[in-house]
Amino acid sequence: MTDELYFKYQPRYYHGEISSYEALLRSHIDNFNVEAFVYSIKCSASFDLNIILKVLQDRKSLHICDDVSISLNISIASLLDEKFMHQCLEIFEDEKNITLELTNHDQTDDFNGLQKSILLLKNKGVKFALDDYGKGYLNTDNFLYLDVDYIKLDRKLIRNINTNYITYSVLKAKYDHIINVLGKVVIIEGIETFEQFNLVKEFGDMYYQGFYFSKPIAITEIRQINTIDLPKADVKKQFSLKLDEAIFDLNRSQNPQNIQQAIDNIKEIDKYNIIGLTPNIFDLHSERQRINQNYREIIKNKTRSHFLLAASLVCGSDGAVVIRDKDGNVIFNNQHFIDYIGLDLVDMPIDEACEKVTDYRTCLNIDNELLLSDSCFMMSDEVIETKNGSELVHTYRQKVSHFDQNFIICSVYEAVDTIIVDELTTCYQKNYLSSNYMSQHKILVFIDLDGFKEINDRFGHYIGDEVLRDFSVTIKEMLRDEDVIVRFGGDEFVILLNSHVIKNVHQRIEQLRQNIEGYFGEKERLLSFSYGVASLQDGVELALKKADIAMYKEKSQRKR
Repeated sequence: MTDELYFKYQPRYYHGEISSYEALLRSHIDNFNVEAFVYSIKCSASFDLNIILKVLQDRKSLHICDDVSISLNISIASLLDEKFMHQCLEIFEDEKNITLELTNHDQTDDFNGLQKSILLLKNKGVKFALDDYGKGYLNTDNFLYLDVDYIKLDRKLIRNINTNYITYSVLKAKYDHIINVLGKVVIIEGIETFEQFNLVKEFGDMYYQGFYFSKPIAITEIRQINTIDLPKADVKKQFSLKLDEAIFDLNRSQNPQNIQQAIDNIKEIDKYNIIGLTPNIFDLHSERQRINQNYREIIKNKTRSHFLLAASLVCGSDGAVVIRDKDGNVIFNNQHFIDYIGLDLVDMPIDEACEKVTDYRTCLNIDNELLLSDSCFMMSDEVIETKNGSELVHTYRQKVSHFDQNFIICSVYEAVDTIIVDELTTCYQKNYLSSNYMSQHKILVFIDLDGFKEINDRFGHYIGDEVLRDFSVTIKEMLRDEDVIVRFGGDEFVILLNSHVIKNVHQRIEQLRQNIEGYFGEKERLLSFSYGVASLQDGVELALKKADIAMYKEKSQRKR
């Protein structure tokens, strides 16, 4: 009978790319039930060994055999056969890129024996999938906890998902359980329509196969597989799963000592006391009831519209929202905040955050001021470092108490016509010239420093930067409050004034130049500037052009 059997190979996909092929047994005999035949075999170990050798022989016929990953089905009970295991350990010493899919789960319940064999073969590089999950085998749920790499969902789970919501929700619940609780990778088979694929792909990472993508093909049709990044099991448990497990331990505790240990474990997991533990516990059984009541309320709220709306308002806010605890640890930042500063600060150590975000320590100090005050709210305008440079923002802080802990909810909004501040000089950057604030200015003065290049060349960039910073601070002090200075670039600056009379402006700038020359002369620095003046009546672009021409004309005259 085995002479009438052969293999076809169905491509398995990940993110639209072929990741491997599954060997599917076929017969030359018409209407032959291969599945029933395999299930009727008494000595599954001997049959499965022949199957493995036949598949490997097929693969060797390919000139790209080492690059092709193959999955094949074996009976789970074969792993308990000593001869089968001995020969497999020899075979897989050299043969790689093989996944054994375990079927016929009701042939054994020897969990420990199976686990031992799986680990032995995994040490040789073999991977394992628990096949047919959802088919109805009695032992399948127990075998979920074997050290397999993948859980393969049976095709009957997907059959009606595009027409029946209950079927869809059962499939999604099983997927979530495998991914989030078991930490394993999912394979979904039997996808035959676009509608089915469109639904399951939104679950998350998975392998998938089915007639919608490709029917099984002959070994000669297999092509080289491109290198792709494959999904990996997430071994880190989510907080909600840790808490759920801790509640389970609490509810199965029988005596006060075990109950107290379980409550202490919840404290360790739930460091922000979401569950609402009370500090002084005299009646442990009543406390257990209260904890369960609070937990049920939390679970119930997760699906309520008002809870989802509140979460959406914070996550989707047009402001950058960050929540810190009393020590400054970030426990939440929304996507706007991440995009704005270019970093996700959740779980990042404070010292690391301070290294990566300029003036972050100042933000924490302002938080601390609010935490120590009697007030619950604080507003401020701050210059913060973003991925686009320094920017002026409006910041709103609120102190919120939760049981015995305080938190700061900080919302950051870009100032209207956000102006980027130059980090070195603290002058506005040139984007100020295209803002709505320009409407309040009448005169533009273009300034180019004289003598700065010589200072920079002689003393180096460090002293050059100090001179630029000193010049900016000094000239700001000489200007009126309503006047604005912009660093145009390098050692070029623009002063914006409200005066209507060009002659008066010239007199003011001449006086400024004398004061600057005197200030730096006392420091033994020969620094001055040339300038050009233009009206903003016909727009910024034309004024810049006129003032630039006038500045170069004056610079040329000053050199004579």
